[in-house]
Amino acid sequence: MAQHVDSPPEHPQKQVSQPAAFRSILQDPQRTLLRGAGRGIIVWLVVIGLLLVLFSTLLAINLPQVISRSVQNTSAPQGAPHVLDLPSSSSGVQGSTASLLIPDEHTIVYEQQNRLYRIATDGQGSPQTLNTPGYAYNRAVPPILTPAGQLLYAGNGVWLTDIVDGNPKQIASLPANQVITSMVLSKDGTTLAWSTEPIDGRGDINLYAGPLDASTIVYQASAATCPCFRVFSFLYGPGDQGNTTLLLTDDRGDHHTVQNGLWALSLTDLPMKAPHQLLSEDPQQGLGGLQGPLTLWPSANTLLYSTSKGIVPAPTDGSAPTDIDSLDYANSLSIASIMENPPKLVKSQVIVAQQNELTNTAEYHWVATPQVSPDGQTLAYIVFSSDNEDPFDRHSSLYTVHVGGSGAQLRAGKPQLFSPSSSLFVELGPWLDNHILTFYADNALYAVDVQSKAIMTITQTKGYARIVAAF
Repeated sequence: MAQHVDSPPEHPQKQVSQPAAFRSILQDPQRTLLRGAGRGIIVWLVVIGLLLVLFSTLLAINLPQVISRSVQNTSAPQGAPHVLDLPSSSSGVQGSTASLLIPDEHTIVYEQQNRLYRIATDGQGSPQTLNTPGYAYNRAVPPILTPAGQLLYAGNGVWLTDIVDGNPKQIASLPANQVITSMVLSKDGTTLAWSTEPIDGRGDINLYAGPLDASTIVYQASAATCPCFRVFSFLYGPGDQGNTTLLLTDDRGDHHTVQNGLWALSLTDLPMKAPHQLLSEDPQQGLGGLQGPLTLWPSANTLLYSTSKGIVPAPTDGSAPTDIDSLDYANSLSIASIMENPPKLVKSQVIVAQQNELTNTAEYHWVATPQVSPDGQTLAYIVFSSDNEDPFDRHSSLYTVHVGGSGAQLRAGKPQLFSPSSSLFVELGPWLDNHILTFYADNALYAVDVQSKAIMTITQTKGYARIVAAF
């Protein structure tokens, strides 16, 4: 996949053939004028007329292209009815930007500058700092909201705390010279899985799993030999809560948010068998970046993944967090069901086709922060492009996709443009319910109703903040 070209190739001008009479006049205008003043006037009138015809021809040829470029650069696709523009840093948004009223008070938990905060969605109160000793910001290991309403977080170990009353408790310690690279919780909140890697790359990769407060090592391998596994999710079997099979990805020794390929590891096979591969991490058809999973549906074994990912230039204007340059973004979206015995991907469907070998970095469109509604029927994600010159500004839009069925009946609709955005950096957060979605945009947190398009400001953050939970 082409990653950078200084400028797009110049397009040669279209050559328009000249009429024979016009060529004759241009070749010998003096001889033409000597034939007499009257005749000369007639000839020059002919010349002027031909010039007008030529100008009209050139205008007719180029006008569709001009209009096309104008539409692409300044407007939504034809037929998009009055899309709601997401707020920008220059819009001076204060309070609600529309009439969104959340019927019941909800709580948002977000991370900023290595601290965790909670705030009510009514927009009236101030953020409250959570008591989270040992917490360390790691984009690859976001805190998890448990079914009991507690917050599970990682740092110098694994911790559990009550969001309202505090009272944190460390439930797993971190071995020396290790860093936590992933953490997932079963649907019923009883089983925890997490992974560690050596900070300096010398040592073992450890996968832990077990009861919430008593996880133990279930798989170990040398960090010098990849795949370097981390946990992605639990796989939910028929009628269970997802605590017998782990889905794994390969980070190739990178401690950041890297997810390549997909494997299944059974927690019931003793002695433990090698993980079973479901998705190759190699790019399809030898094109560009690696393949990898993005998210798993909350109520079914439906996988969203990308067949091609790539590195995007990091914005230099401070609009995005500093570790954004370590991320690779999806260049495509596909959806598939995961069947068991043995686990395999079936009924794969393309939602967003990958782009191949474009001439300019700015022509690529990347997919970020996909979020699935609690009922599993709506997928929301950000699509953005990046300028190929400093400060590498990003141009974002919010899209939604309706998804229905599962297994052989899995069906994904066509992506729908919900709204463009003039914000410098947009990141989706969790859903509050089946139609209200949270998001961050340019130093503020928002909630938007994807049905009515009403939007409200939750709080101003005066800097980047990552929403980690909503309830």
